[in-house]
Amino acid sequence: MKQLIYWSLLLLPIILFSCSDDEKAPVLTDIEASKLNWLPSNMIELELPEKGVNPLVFTVTWTETFFYMDGSKQAMPAGPLSYDLQIDTEGNEFAGAKTLASTSRLFTDIFTADLNTLLLREFEVEPGQAVNYEMRIRTTYGEGNTSQTVNSSNSLPITITTYTPPGNIEPIYIIGDMQGWNNSSKEFMMYRNSSASDDYVYTYTGLIKANTYFKFCPESSLGSFDNMYCAGANGVLEQGDLGAFYIENEGYYTLTIDIGAMTWSIEEYDASAALTWQILNFVGAFSEWGAVNEPNMVSSGYDPHQWSLDINLNTIEYGVKFRANNSWDNRWCPKVPTDSPYGIAEFNPTAHDNNIDISNQGTGNYHVRFNDLTGHYIVMIQE
Repeated sequence: MKQLIYWSLLLLPIILFSCSDDEKAPVLTDIEASKLNWLPSNMIELELPEKGVNPLVFTVTWTETFFYMDGSKQAMPAGPLSYDLQIDTEGNEFAGAKTLASTSRLFTDIFTADLNTLLLREFEVEPGQAVNYEMRIRTTYGEGNTSQTVNSSNSLPITITTYTPPGNIEPIYIIGDMQGWNNSSKEFMMYRNSSASDDYVYTYTGLIKANTYFKFCPESSLGSFDNMYCAGANGVLEQGDLGAFYIENEGYYTLTIDIGAMTWSIEEYDASAALTWQILNFVGAFSEWGAVNEPNMVSSGYDPHQWSLDINLNTIEYGVKFRANNSWDNRWCPKVPTDSPYGIAEFNPTAHDNNIDISNQGTGNYHVRFNDLTGHYIVMIQE
């Protein structure tokens, strides 16, 4: 169905085509929204893929969004356009829509592990349960503050059954020149963006000194070089006693490996505006939220933005969090409170004041890590 939008006050400033100063700017009078094409099947049952494989589930296609100016029946170009494929539970009218993919093309591929992770995390569904969803396209046109969106003229119903993720994924450490290739060292521990057991991405943002070689070692392989993650060509992650990664110039970098897709990347990180904190605290009910015996974390001698602490927690009521200089004016709160032991915390968020819920781990001896550059944390009980 054609969607009509009439603009009485808004003249598209970044007109989808240019005009000279003495010409009257055209007025957008009509939009023909994109239309999603039907899938071969709308009943999808996801299955746990083999390690290192992320199979294609389906490809979603749609028609182009067209724009009409000054009442003309001739469509005008409107580039560049951005298309977001969104999904939400059936009947929710996309009030809680999540983005599956963003592209400038008229199609996108959706893969098994990515879809399974998003549904489990964002919609909190039970693995193995068939849930009804709807998908739509949201088109963004224009630029900057003048950009606008229009939704597709139809939505696609789809029923998806998720699979149970594999068990806990073990810690991974960086082994290399930074600690003299001590293959038993736990000094440089990789973070993760979440604790989802089918999230296979590990990351580390920090200082790497000049002419440094390194590899990544799973905890189960510490003490050996035989099973490390190594640098394959063209971003391919290899496992064994193979080639090392290399960074020539000293600086801050983000190191990322995906042990599901078996890929890696190294990107420069701008830490020029980062504060260097003198004190980083770990707080919770165990310290009466800083009123008594508030422990200070220990900064790394290699990188002042990396912090660690070993501590016994005999109470975990209401969770834990991080703050700097013993002040609640400098606090980090988790984006997802249930992300434990791995997650990301936000600095002084205004929308929430979450604590890290570690009730799933219980009381006992904990190893704690924190990266004040990115807010990545690890709060992990020690067996």
